[in-house]
Amino acid sequence: MVDVITEDREWTFQRTNLLLAEYGCQTMDPYDSNGEFTFADSIKDIGDADLVEMYSLVTGVAPENVQSRIDIADSSLWKPGYVRVFLSHSARHKQFVGQVADELAVSGIHAFVAHDTMEYEQPWQDQIEHGLRTMQAFVAIVHPEFVTSAWCQQEVGWALGRGVPRYVVRYPTDPLGFVGRTQWPQGGGMNHREVAAEILQWVSRIPEFSDQIVVGLLAALRSAGNYMDAGSTASRIATIDTLTPGQWDELADIFHGNDQVGGGALAHKALRPFYTRHSQQWPPAKPLAS
Repeated sequence: MVDVITEDREWTFQRTNLLLAEYGCQTMDPYDSNGEFTFADSIKDIGDADLVEMYSLVTGVAPENVQSRIDIADSSLWKPGYVRVFLSHSARHKQFVGQVADELAVSGIHAFVAHDTMEYEQPWQDQIEHGLRTMQAFVAIVHPEFVTSAWCQQEVGWALGRGVPRYVVRYPTDPLGFVGRTQWPQGGGMNHREVAAEILQWVSRIPEFSDQIVVGLLAALRSAGNYMDAGSTASRIATIDTLTPGQWDELADIFHGNDQVGGGALAHKALRPFYTRHSQQWPPAKPLAS
C-alpha cells in the first residue's frame, strides 16, 4: 500500500479514501455535496504518529522533517512570523550579543540568545536544544572564548548536522573545525549595530527569508510615527542588496504617503544613496493611483 501511494502523488477522491481506509479512518462520501463530513472529521481521532506518517506519504516530506516542522509551529521560544536565528556566543559576551539581538528584532529577525530568550522555570538545556532544533538559521559570534567552549562547539555541530544556513562573524578569532574552512567576515572594531547590519545583509540574501525581512521592514517604515523611527528603519532597508519591482513601488508609495519618510531628513539621508546605488529615480515618482 505504501509503495503504491508513494509512486503517484495525484490525490483523487478515490485515492484519498484508500489512504483513510488504510489508517482505519472513516471514508468520505463522494455524494456528500454539502460537505457534512470532511477529511478533518475523518482523521480527528488518529494518533500523532499516524498523522506524521500520513502527512509524510501525502507530501513526500521525510518523517523526521515533518516532526521538525511541528516543533517549529509549536515553539513558544520564538516570536511568530520572525526569522529564527540562533546566535551562538560565549557567555562572557552575552550582553554584547544581546544588544545585537535587540537590533535584529526591529528587522523581523528573532535572534535566540541563551538565558535572554529562554523562559523561566523551564530546564535551560532543554530550551537551548529546542532553539537549535527549531532555528531557521545559525550565526556564531566568535570571540576568543568561543573556541574553547564545549557548548559553543556543540551548537556549531548541531547547525552543521541540521544543514541550516549558517554564518560566522570573527571577533576576531577564527572558528575551528569544518565551519572554519570558509573565509568569514572580520567583526573586530564593529559595534553591535554594525554586527546586526552585517547579519541582516546575510539573512536578506537567503531567498527563503528575503521576502519575509523586506515585508516587515516596509510595514515598519509605513507605520513610522516620527522621523527618528523612519530614519532608523530606512537605514536598515538601505542595507538590503536590492528590492523587487513591486517592493520599489511600495517604497515609493510609503515615501509619498508618510511625511516622516518623504519629509524626514534622516530617511532621506539613508534612502537617497540606496536609490542611487540601484539606479532608481530620486526622489521616487508618486505611484499612479490604481
